[in-house]
Amino acid sequence: MHLPTITESLTSIEAIDLPPFTEGLAAGSSSVMIGHLNVPALDDSGTPASLSKKVIHDYLQGKLNYKGLVISDALNMKAVADRYGKSEVAVKAFEAGCDILLFPEDVGAAILAIRNKVENGSISVAEIDARCLKILKAKEQFLPEKGGVKSYSAAEVDIAKSQVYERAIAVLKNKDSILPLARLDRSVARVSIGGSSAQFKEAIQLFVNADDYHFETVEEARAGMSKIVHKYDVIITGLHSNTVRLKDNFGFGEEINHVLKMVDPSKDNILVLFGNPLALKGMDVSHFKGVIAAYENHGRCQNRVAQLIFGAIPALGKLPFTISKDHPRESGITFPWSGRLKYSAPEEFGISAKKLDEIDSIALNGIRKGAYPGCQIVVALHGKIIYRKSFGTHEYKGDVAVKHTDLYDIASVSKIAASTIGVMKLASEGKFSLSKNLNDYLPGLVIGKYKNINIREMMAHQAGLPAWIAFYKKTFSDGKYNERIYSTTKKPGFETKVAENVYILDSYADSIYQQIMEAPLGEKTYVYSDLGYYFIKKIIEKQSHMAFDSFLYDQIYKPMGLRSIRFNPLNYFLSNQIVPTENDQTYRRQLLRGYVHDPGAAMLGGVAGHAGVFSNATDLASLMQMFMNKGVYGNYRYLSEDVVKEFTRAQFSGNRRGAGFDRPKASGGGTCYETATQSSYGHSGFTGTLVWADPERGINYVFLSNRVCPDQENWKLRDMNIRTEIQRVIYEALTGK
Repeated sequence: MHLPTITESLTSIEAIDLPPFTEGLAAGSSSVMIGHLNVPALDDSGTPASLSKKVIHDYLQGKLNYKGLVISDALNMKAVADRYGKSEVAVKAFEAGCDILLFPEDVGAAILAIRNKVENGSISVAEIDARCLKILKAKEQFLPEKGGVKSYSAAEVDIAKSQVYERAIAVLKNKDSILPLARLDRSVARVSIGGSSAQFKEAIQLFVNADDYHFETVEEARAGMSKIVHKYDVIITGLHSNTVRLKDNFGFGEEINHVLKMVDPSKDNILVLFGNPLALKGMDVSHFKGVIAAYENHGRCQNRVAQLIFGAIPALGKLPFTISKDHPRESGITFPWSGRLKYSAPEEFGISAKKLDEIDSIALNGIRKGAYPGCQIVVALHGKIIYRKSFGTHEYKGDVAVKHTDLYDIASVSKIAASTIGVMKLASEGKFSLSKNLNDYLPGLVIGKYKNINIREMMAHQAGLPAWIAFYKKTFSDGKYNERIYSTTKKPGFETKVAENVYILDSYADSIYQQIMEAPLGEKTYVYSDLGYYFIKKIIEKQSHMAFDSFLYDQIYKPMGLRSIRFNPLNYFLSNQIVPTENDQTYRRQLLRGYVHDPGAAMLGGVAGHAGVFSNATDLASLMQMFMNKGVYGNYRYLSEDVVKEFTRAQFSGNRRGAGFDRPKASGGGTCYETATQSSYGHSGFTGTLVWADPERGINYVFLSNRVCPDQENWKLRDMNIRTEIQRVIYEALTGK
């Protein structure tokens, strides 16, 4: 076998290759390994650098004045062992200046050969003693001081390693500012070519439902790419290298350029090289708008690259060497965090994971005590998810475990996740104002005193509206469904589905609004009411010229990449993905799964302003993060900053409520934990849900449960203070208590 040869001149080596080493030496590196390389510029005799006195003694220890340990390359490698002999190679490495002889093929023979040199006077005893003392002193530096040293958990080590990748990953091309991906309402595919890529696939799926294509070889990719290159708006192609060596173009061969040229340059194509960036030197990446150098095909690296592509982490990396004229040393396009939630760990903030285990205990205790059969919890800090767990089962007697992707009926959290965000969107476009009255937007619908209801007062629950109306009670005759109002089958005039095999007269929605406006208005003091949000739905539909649910999905949920937040989820998801709520024997007389729990919302076909949204905790955390980002998510502005400020502040003296949002009591606490700041806001839901954001502390907290399953009279969740107890742990973890 032949030694690799470095053909560059000494000037070139010192200008390009040596700086990282000299910087390391200057920083106090304690050891240096010498490779089996032929470097004529330093030693023109053909002797490997690892065995060369000119390289080690004269240049490293002489010119560079290096005083630390010198470690040989592995001495069992055939390129040197066969050439010099199994024991003689160890002698040559020692004589050249190596202090530690790595992997001699025969350790005993190597020791004997050096001993013979000492005995015949070729190597002095003083030299042996000096080398041994040097090693002992190096070890001494790492002896623990009195009192011990800090130990690091596996999680702390993992987050440190992940942060190295975050800082190193380099974006080398970003045409049209394609990176990070902003709106996610586009079709996306991931193509992997080469080795292991499972964690890249898994991380991409955290953000978008991407179709996945894997090709073991470049030849397979060439045959398969033609079928997919025109099908998608975005294609993320990962080259997963199996080697860092130049041989066979780093394992990709010459065929790789045929594959890279197959992509459609008019589409948003992104190329990621998981391997030696020098491989890009021979690649034609002209058809790609985004190019990323990721250095290693490692799971942690794959995860961080995916998060970078979607803007969950910033781009920070710069190339440490020159690849080509297009990619010189120190090149690298940077961009800041986009506002999209990052998947991280508490150790990133120095928070104890053990402390957050108290959340597990509280959640599991709630299940044991019968407060709810299962729950989802997400906690993010400064835009980074540090806790994301699901507990329990869908039902007490069932064995279907709750998953992160399962949907819960979020009940009144819909007021901010649908109605409030909807009018905030319109207000950001100049199409809505809290200062207007109902009649300004709904002439012909509102009558009497309802015409003059001020919307700000209505959304802050102090317009004098009653708390709620049991509309369904008027639709019963002798304890049974009125047959003029209900049908057990879908038919003309009865196409509004209330529950399984229950359809209500389509025109009955008019009767609901009539009943609301027949209700007398009380004093303008704070009384929590659902009724005003029936009108918010109508306003959004009139101002947007779209159905309420379509407007929210098209304008907010879909572009944000929220895949599990919808009205009437049975139209989009399998029933086993939806957690059941009450076994309703009062109105619908069935276990409700995928049908909204609130009777009034059900009578409107499951789409209402006050209730009806189903979601998982992760999507709601994203929505709350967008509010905390003052209207921006994934580098895309959904809401005006001024609108977010206006809606989330207290609207009236003596009333803690924002416009749509709940807020802390003036003295602290209320729906949230007592130490939540006065800048915080959120909402709770009857089914056992809570979302809460504290921008001042950077805390984003979501708790979802089905405490009403099977009976809505189960108030253990409230009585045990489970939601606020979890908040307590979060605040204590943040403050180090």
